[in-house]
Amino acid sequence: MSHLCLLTIPKPHLGTVERLQNNAFDSWRRLGDQVHVILLGDEPGVAESARDFGFGHVPKIQRNRFGTPIIGSAFKLARQSTAATQLLYTNADILFDRSLLSAAAAVDSWPQNRYLAIGQRIESDLETDIRQWPESKLCEWTQQQRQVRPRASILCKDYFLFPRHLFNTVPDFAVGRGNWDNWMVYHAHCQGIPVIDLTHQVAALHQAHDHQHSGNRRQAYVSGDEARENQRLAGGRHLLLGSHASHRLNEQGEVVPMGWRWISRGLGDAPRFVNLLRSLLRS
Repeated sequence: MSHLCLLTIPKPHLGTVERLQNNAFDSWRRLGDQVHVILLGDEPGVAESARDFGFGHVPKIQRNRFGTPIIGSAFKLARQSTAATQLLYTNADILFDRSLLSAAAAVDSWPQNRYLAIGQRIESDLETDIRQWPESKLCEWTQQQRQVRPRASILCKDYFLFPRHLFNTVPDFAVGRGNWDNWMVYHAHCQGIPVIDLTHQVAALHQAHDHQHSGNRRQAYVSGDEARENQRLAGGRHLLLGSHASHRLNEQGEVVPMGWRWISRGLGDAPRFVNLLRSLLRS
């Protein structure tokens, strides 16, 4: 039985998106039988990808009035479709390597089985199809990216890992729009659930793309109707409490308190935070 279920809601397999998602799916397939992957939704090409990569597929997912999938529905459907003890939600264009398995195993031993583990991505300009790459080439490329590419902002949360018994009740957030990711972290803090930062122990490679599917980036995450509805459902934007972890996974595979590290990371991220505040004030 797989202990980890990786779930995602892919975009339609059109144009560049098809290559981006196939690259990500191929990296997940290489994780082996330890991971049960579920693709949710009935967008064009999703059923075919599930078949080609040997993944599970759940076509019907709840959507809002704009036709955007609902994140709480994704969590519910995943629980119904897998016996895995851990769920990991991520976007469909993120590549993972086996460092994800080590990190998931490390946090799974957390006392009382209560945690939310999050992480930031490494930006990549990968512009080729990796499905024919041998494992050695993919590993070499991943290590190069980890060494030379900067991590994403501390404000970004690119995947969420948690035990299957948590986050059973989630507001009807629209996927891919602003504010729901901050709510996840904020809610965990409010419930006394440790928030564990996996950023520096997990290689999560993001392939650069535009935001044509949801309008421009500011509209999707800040000023658009769905972003504002997510904000209402979340009870606010929760920029501070929703953007930092209480613990981290260290190089020895131990979960330790974050201590003062979140302050130093926040100072390094100050310019982006100021720009975000300006954007919010204009919205």
